[in-house]
Amino acid sequence: MQRRVCYFIERNGDYFMHVVAYLPKEKVHNGRAIGIDLGIKNQIAFSNGIKVQYAISMSERIKRLYKAFSRSQYGKEKKVRSKRGTKLLQKIKSEFQHQNNQKKDINNKLAHYVTTNYEYVAYQNDNIHSWSWFYGRKIYQTSIGGFRNCLKASTPLEVGRFIRTTGVCMNCGTVQHLNLSDRMVVCPSCHSIFDRDVGAAYKQEGLCLGNLGETLAEDYASSMLEYIKRM
Repeated sequence: MQRRVCYFIERNGDYFMHVVAYLPKEKVHNGRAIGIDLGIKNQIAFSNGIKVQYAISMSERIKRLYKAFSRSQYGKEKKVRSKRGTKLLQKIKSEFQHQNNQKKDINNKLAHYVTTNYEYVAYQNDNIHSWSWFYGRKIYQTSIGGFRNCLKASTPLEVGRFIRTTGVCMNCGTVQHLNLSDRMVVCPSCHSIFDRDVGAAYKQEGLCLGNLGETLAEDYASSMLEYIKRM
């Protein structure tokens, strides 16, 4: 939401009031579309070929605080943590909050660029929570679920969770099974070669545009790449 600040000004005994007004952001109408695929190796892959990898790992300071916290003793009642332990716990929470803010900042910046430069944004409703059973640390370090939530708040173009998007050829549509270790796809029909994550994002974009009756507009990835480098 765009905001206008409300304040009062006194000039020669007269007061001037500026009223607060919240206005919805103008929707982009440029015909540009993009597909987004979320993953573990490449956290975000766009249908224009750009892939983003980032991770905020646990700092050495948090590890030292955890060691000190584990050695802190309880008080005489043996139920209440000692003053030293309570202070250490607050420091640990503060450090974790700082790291969470870093991840939110990255997700918000990427989501802001996408939603303000593309009229149609397609993504798949993956069950990211279940990924944490096998890749818990990587999911925590990236918080890609937060990026998807930012997209949900701004665009309704969502591909169903069980629709096949990975392993679908970008040129002829041939479907093939891929192992998790297969990062590049070679189509057995047209022999085209493409990245599996970029191909999945491209398929999601095509599905959403087809449902809307829209055609793909030309997209220049250079501006997005420059924006990501400046982050």
